[in-house]
Amino acid sequence: MSSKETVKLLRANTGERDMHSVFSDFCSMSAAALRNRFDPRGHQKREEQYEQTRERYSEAQWGRFAEALALVAIELAREPRDVLGEVYMQLEIASHDQGQFFTPYSVCQLMAAMQVPNAAEQLKTLPFLTVYEPACGAGAMVIAVAQELASQGVDCATQLHVTADDLNLTAVHMSYIQLSLLEIPAIVNHRNSLTLEHFDAWPTAAHALGGWHLKLPAPTGRVGLLQE
Repeated sequence: MSSKETVKLLRANTGERDMHSVFSDFCSMSAAALRNRFDPRGHQKREEQYEQTRERYSEAQWGRFAEALALVAIELAREPRDVLGEVYMQLEIASHDQGQFFTPYSVCQLMAAMQVPNAAEQLKTLPFLTVYEPACGAGAMVIAVAQELASQGVDCATQLHVTADDLNLTAVHMSYIQLSLLEIPAIVNHRNSLTLEHFDAWPTAAHALGGWHLKLPAPTGRVGLLQE
């Protein structure tokens, strides 16, 4: 199994809508479905937007969206990486997003290994570590950092918190989906990290259920090249 199966399902949903719109709708509905499982704030508005988007597709197409999300979850569990970034690039829709290109995950892994070599030492004096990514894309760099920290013995559910920003809403949804499925405590902001214009915040279930709104005021360490 690979991201190619997800690509096939999404390509099969084109027709009246182009591939870029289909992918954006898939990410929008998937992110809303994941968030609405636990977050009552804005639930009704997201549910209405979800239904409006779903009405654009037949039952068969909607079923393929559900299957595609399940495949993404399976792939992330099997081999944590930037699965949606792979899907995005294989769909060849980057030209619709002003040439947006996602860094290959192997490069992110190399950068993470170079930038976070001593997490265990930091955690001897700090309760947890935080990562800030000002242009998260699909979340590849964050995932790579989390995997590197895990390889060093860090419990990412309790010893790591992520804040990630992106101006592109589809990128926000992509990152949110992947960090949610990987159970990484995070807030993914739809925000311009340069002007600080803020549109929305997407907390993952791991953030909400882990009580991170109470933990974050504590002293923390910044890791990697992802600095505020």
